[in-house]
Amino acid sequence: MSLLVSNLTVERRGRTVLRNVSFEARQGRVLVVMGPNGAGKTTLLGAIGGLLRPADGRIAFAGQALHLLRPEAMAVWRAYMAQHFETPFAYGVEDIVGLGRLCHAGTSRAAQDEAAIASALARADLKAFAGRAVTTLSGGERQRVAFAKALAQIHDRALSGKPHLVILDEPVSSLDPEHQHRLLGEARKLAGGGATVVVTLHDLTLASIHGDDVLLLDRGGAVAHGAMAATLTPALIRQVFKVEVASAPQEAGEVILHAIAQSHNQAV
Repeated sequence: MSLLVSNLTVERRGRTVLRNVSFEARQGRVLVVMGPNGAGKTTLLGAIGGLLRPADGRIAFAGQALHLLRPEAMAVWRAYMAQHFETPFAYGVEDIVGLGRLCHAGTSRAAQDEAAIASALARADLKAFAGRAVTTLSGGERQRVAFAKALAQIHDRALSGKPHLVILDEPVSSLDPEHQHRLLGEARKLAGGGATVVVTLHDLTLASIHGDDVLLLDRGGAVAHGAMAATLTPALIRQVFKVEVASAPQEAGEVILHAIAQSHNQAV
């Protein structure tokens, strides 16, 4: 089942942030949304996650128009990981992850709560942190807690193979390299299990390794959309990001992109 976005326009505080954006995110694949700062990536994810109401256009998942659905109904099959995760209260890590199960309370799915939380903690490499207060964790560790919460939320759907949508907004921005690859590897596993995964990234190398498809935004519009290797070309990267890239062919035929210098010759 696909996520279909048609002519999406989103306005915030009287300003058009996204303009006539159309694309498809397919089941079983990881779509990476990329673009310079201010391109509209977070706004796009907020709209497809049901957090922002579009000014125009249509968003549909598995044939359902999202504007017709209540947020609590969407929560059963849609997990959203925000760019920033902060809490001023010293809740335990396991308790925070368990919040992802609230949408299943009072249903037969609640019987899966304990297994869902345990699985999410393991997949996010947080088993040793389960009893820790989230306020004692580093920024990267908190980011992993937010990811685990999303995993716990759609645990049932992942087990059953039913359509589910996973939205990750800059999920690895605070992580060390090991956990960047681990988290994005888990996102790919979700896709392999039947999820439609949409993730925003800034790192060209991570995108080219872990993404199947790419949507490139610039100034609120869609510049390009398609398979990663065919779409995210050095020429397009130069045009949008103002950086030069070197490509490194891999054994499996993928092309790994490395940003090597900005146009004014500063390293990135």
